[in-house]
Formats: sequence, C-alpha cells, structure tokens
Amino acid sequence: MKKISTVFLALVIISGCSFKMAGMKEVKEPFSGSKYESNGRWFRGTGSGESMNLETSKDKAMLSAKQRLASGVQTQIKTVSEEYKGERQADNAIGDFNDRFQSLTREVMSQILIEVQTIDSKTFQKSDRTYVSYVALEARKKTLYKKLKEIAAQKTSLSDKDKKYIQEMMDKAIKNLNDGE
Repeated sequence: MKKISTVFLALVIISGCSFKMAGMKEVKEPFSGSKYESNGRWFRGTGSGESMNLETSKDKAMLSAKQRLASGVQTQIKTVSEEYKGERQADNAIGDFNDRFQSLTREVMSQILIEVQTIDSKTFQKSDRTYVSYVALEARKKTLYKKLKEIAAQKTSLSDKDKKYIQEMMDKAIKNLNDGE
C-alpha cells in the first residue's frame, strides 16, 4: 500500500509540473552554455540590457555582465581566502586580516574589470523599436590573482605578515588553476 501511494504521489507531482509548463515557451538567450560560464581558467559573465536607445541598451548589458563577472570573482576569492584562513586559524588577528583583504579585493576588482575582454556581443531591435543587447565578458583568473599579489605588495596599509599571507594564498591559487600553462 505504501508503494502504491508513493507512485501515485510521484505521478501527481510529475503531472503538476507538466501542467505548469503548458502554455509556456522556453526562451533561449544568446551566450548561454558552458562556453560562457566561468571555469578553471576564466571568470566569465553575461548580461543583457533593453532600451529605446541603442547605446543605453549596450551600456546596460555591459554593466550587467560586469556585475555578474565581479560577483563570480568575489565568490572565488572568498573561497580561496576561506580555505587559506582554515589553514591559518592559529593567528588571532585573522578577523582584521579578512577586513583588509576584502578591501584589497574590491580595489583589485575595480582595476581588473577594466581589463576584461568581450567574448561576444549581439544587439536586436524588437517590433516596438526598442533595442535588446547582450554581451559576454571574460577575465583570466591568473591575471587577477597576479594583480592581487602585485597590489598587495605595494599596499602600505598591510603589514609584512599580511602581505606574506596574501602572497602565499595567491601562489597556491595560481598553482591550483587549470590554466593549461
């Protein structure tokens, strides 16, 4: 009896899902798929923008793509620093280090986002004469990590100990990259 009710429940769920999909059409946007996703070598971000003005639609798409790319960078850097922090728990000043490191990361991201490459872009005009633009961007992980090391070494607000931690952390992250070099 329990088996029959489980099968019945599964059928109800499946039919409910297909019912919700009825009358809907899947929209495939440009720049979807693994070619446009971050991987072991690249940070990637895509974005779209819509406007009555062509340049505004392109600017919105670029801003959206940069925000997504920056979000991916932040997530990755946080993961790298969390792993490293786990190894360095003996240091009582790790909280202060995290604050300084996050500030440094934001500064580096502002600089590195200028160096991103456009993978592809497309613009369409809809029947109501509005423009929809799409853009796909990428930034090489190795470049970002090296830039982080470089800026950290020049920062006077970081102690020598903090600089050494960042150097070690970025060296380890670079070593772990799937960069093909």
